[in-house]
Amino acid sequence: MTDQQSPLVSVLFITYKRFDMLEQCIRAFRKNTNYSNLELVIADDGSGPEIQSQIRTLPADVFALEPKNRGLGANNNNGLRHCSGKYILMVQDDWMCQGPPDYLSNAIAVLEANPDVGIINFAGSDNPPDRAMPLHGKRAGGEPCYLTPRPLADGRKEHFLYNDQPHIRSRAALEHVGLYIEDRDMERCEDDYSRRWKRQTRFLTAVFPAYYRHVFSDEGDAQGRSHRLNKFRYRVLRPVMPVAMWLKQNCKPAYRAGRWLANRGIGFVEKLRLVR
Repeated sequence: MTDQQSPLVSVLFITYKRFDMLEQCIRAFRKNTNYSNLELVIADDGSGPEIQSQIRTLPADVFALEPKNRGLGANNNNGLRHCSGKYILMVQDDWMCQGPPDYLSNAIAVLEANPDVGIINFAGSDNPPDRAMPLHGKRAGGEPCYLTPRPLADGRKEHFLYNDQPHIRSRAALEHVGLYIEDRDMERCEDDYSRRWKRQTRFLTAVFPAYYRHVFSDEGDAQGRSHRLNKFRYRVLRPVMPVAMWLKQNCKPAYRAGRWLANRGIGFVEKLRLVR
């Protein structure tokens, strides 16, 4: 693809109080991506004047910097409103791009040839690709891409085809499903969007098996700096997830009651700002 033939891709970097990781993230992306028609957008969730002044020194085209912290959903929405591309690649600041350099060109070629595909995931749940459903349009010599018609089912937690880890989606899919709920609870925001994507039937989800968790690596988890893993809610709920899944499959009333009690209890101490 030449510049004239390449649709604009907005690369939305989502960040909060991790300037060093954001800087590494953008540097790695620019080094390992050879797509020609890009718009780099940084959305910051109120990290403060000092960090935001540093962010403005980075090589980006658009800065969507909120003065106050409002939560992941609001930060995502602020960034998305500043994106003008036909496609949007969402990357949180702790994910480092490793290439190969043509991964994005290959993904855009597939999306252009298959307008019913709304999202291609580069990470997230290991949802099984259907090898009988290859997608046409890949570049000559490019890696094959397949539909992922069903989410992973491992009995430990509920998995979804949508996830907030690195993925590219079409603007048409974004406009169809809509923006995120603006809630300070990160999990509630992500769970709501995952379930909305699950309910919609217009757009499909796909993956390049060769790119899955190879194009991007999660340095936040590796360095123990993940916002999600450090949250009280995640530390409490993660050990009981297998029990919750068993109850969901075998005793739904107990599952619903337990989920309601857990969310109410954790939500109460979060609102009191006793935990984060």
